Amino acid sequence: MGRKILFITTDQMRFDAIGVNGQKLARTPAIDALAANGINYTRAHNQNVVCMPARSTMITGQYVSTHGVWMNGVPLPEDAPSVAQYLHDKAGYKTALIGKAHFEPFIDPKQQFYESQMARLGEHGPHRGFDYMNLATHSPLILHYAEWIRKNDPDAFAYFYQNLNEK
Repeated sequence: MGRKILFITTDQMRFDAIGVNGQKLARTPAIDALAANGINYTRAHNQNVVCMPARSTMITGQYVSTHGVWMNGVPLPEDAPSVAQYLHDKAGYKTALIGKAHFEPFIDPKQQFYESQMARLGEHGPHRGFDYMNLATHSPLILHYAEWIRKNDPDAFAYFYQNLNEK
C-alpha cells in the first residue's frame, strides 16, 4: 500500500475560502497544514456544481453523462464504479467516508436507499467501496452543524432551525 490519502470535499466553497489559497478572514490552520504537506488542487474544476452529480463524478471518475446523476434526487447506480472500491481491492487500502456521502437522495420516505437507513440501523458499511462509513444525518437539521451551533452559540440555534424550515 502506498501513501495515505485524505480527500476532503465541501459544498459550494470557493477556491479562496481557505487560508492557504488566500482567505484572510476565516482561519483554517488545520486545512492549511494538510495542503502544505500534500496536494492542493489549485485548478480543479467539476463538471457539475450540484451536490449529488459532483460527488458521483468524484467517486466514479466518470462524467455526468456516463454515471447518470444529473441532478439532486437521482441516485448513483449501485453498480457504478468507485475509486474507493478500486483502492480497496487493487491497492489494499482500508477506506472510510466520514461526513456527507449524498450518493442517494436525502428525501427517502419509502426508506429504499441504504444511506438513509444506516444511522437508524446502527450500520457503518461496507458500502460503495468504503469499509467504514460514518454518515452525517439526513435529518432536517442537516449534518452536524446543529450540534456545533448548539454547543458554541446556543442563542443562535433557534434561528438556525428556523432558517432550515422556512419556505
